[in-house]
Amino acid sequence: MHESPEELEYTPPLRRDPRGEIRRLAIQVTDPTRLPDYEVAVIGGGPGGSSTAAALARKGHRVLLLERDAFPRFHIGESQLPWSNEVFRALGCEDLVAEAGFVDKWGASFTSHDGSARQYADFARAAQTPQPQTWQVPRERFDEVLLRHAERSGACVRTGTRALDAIFDGGGATLTYADPGGLAHTARVEAIVDASGRAGFLAKRFGRRVVDPVLRNVAVHAQFEGVPRQEGRRAGDIQMVTRPDRGWFWFIPITPTLTSVGAVIPKSVHAAAGCPTAEESLQRYVEETPAAAALMREARRVSPGRFDADYSYLHTEQAGERWLLVGDAGGFLDPIFSTGVLLAMQSGLEAAAVLSEGLKARDLSRRRFRAYERTVARRYRHFRRFAVGFYDPAFRDLFFARSRRFGIYEAVLSVLAGNWRPTPGTRLRLFAFFGLVALQRVLPIAARSHSASWAATVRPPRERTVEAGR
Repeated sequence: MHESPEELEYTPPLRRDPRGEIRRLAIQVTDPTRLPDYEVAVIGGGPGGSSTAAALARKGHRVLLLERDAFPRFHIGESQLPWSNEVFRALGCEDLVAEAGFVDKWGASFTSHDGSARQYADFARAAQTPQPQTWQVPRERFDEVLLRHAERSGACVRTGTRALDAIFDGGGATLTYADPGGLAHTARVEAIVDASGRAGFLAKRFGRRVVDPVLRNVAVHAQFEGVPRQEGRRAGDIQMVTRPDRGWFWFIPITPTLTSVGAVIPKSVHAAAGCPTAEESLQRYVEETPAAAALMREARRVSPGRFDADYSYLHTEQAGERWLLVGDAGGFLDPIFSTGVLLAMQSGLEAAAVLSEGLKARDLSRRRFRAYERTVARRYRHFRRFAVGFYDPAFRDLFFARSRRFGIYEAVLSVLAGNWRPTPGTRLRLFAFFGLVALQRVLPIAARSHSASWAATVRPPRERTVEAGR
């Protein structure tokens, strides 16, 4: 139950003024009978927040978007999926993205740690993927394209602005935020969308974040020049190199000369083998992996190294009375198949749709948002099955020994392309694939190249669902 303004004892937050002195912001809690300044406030200007704001504004709603950072700003998650194209179309920004000069991506190549096994995932062969080409993007440019599109669509966008608090009552919510100069403001809104990512502006207040017990990894990454690329159409494809400890590397060409390079390492491995700095850790992991070392032989680092905790999680509540979570605020999935931006933007599009319907019906209850919650959780679990599978040696054995029979490989490719709505035929083929993975664990039907190399490292993680960890 949300407290009313009268029940909530509110202490104005402390902020540092431009002279470096701590001062308390004077904040007046608005009368809940005040008419809304905006219908919806969106907290966060990443792809999820921009998608929500743009979609709502294009439907004629008054939207306030608050982003704490000044754009452009650095972010990882550069590799996109073909299924994002339909989201771009729905938002009316397909041409903006296509004309931004991003690197074309047509697929992904997978290489074993020693280079002995290779597999190419060509999205042109993927089932249910009519537009197989997508992009590799520097996120500072890509995110700004989306944010400015939301602004041109009619949303009021304020960057360098931090959301401080939200007080809900029966008639709406009073949002308090600080502008770039530290001055406090309030806005009266009918609903709030938390697209603030891991910061979880509202998520940390409602429900809880359940960390996946299997997908607990650490990412260390930097940008380099001089990393070799494929020839022709494949020059823009992501290159991925596996490791015997269930880790892996990404090599993403984000400009004609710049490549994002990252190592995703199990938390337990990094705790034992990691170095004090991100740069040293990445160098060590590269040197340990022959196929990665070959790609990095002439590479020159041109950015600082960075650590990220790539722990996967799903929030127990995706919506409530007058609020919804979008993107990483509601869940984050291991980046192995580059689903992050697609999940964020798709949830933003859907959040906008249910909010628009609720605003028109004068019903912003959690009951109205139940279908949204189910869809977000179902889509997360759909992709999670494949993310967990990639850390299973039997899964990799079969993936690297692809079969042209029965369309099974094309069905798997469709998920790698972002297909979260498989047809019954595709779903049946995916079921068959996981049946073969189970068989491979006990009776090899493909070369156990990955199983053999991993047997000497650590035992595979026991599969548990997110619910089992609750």
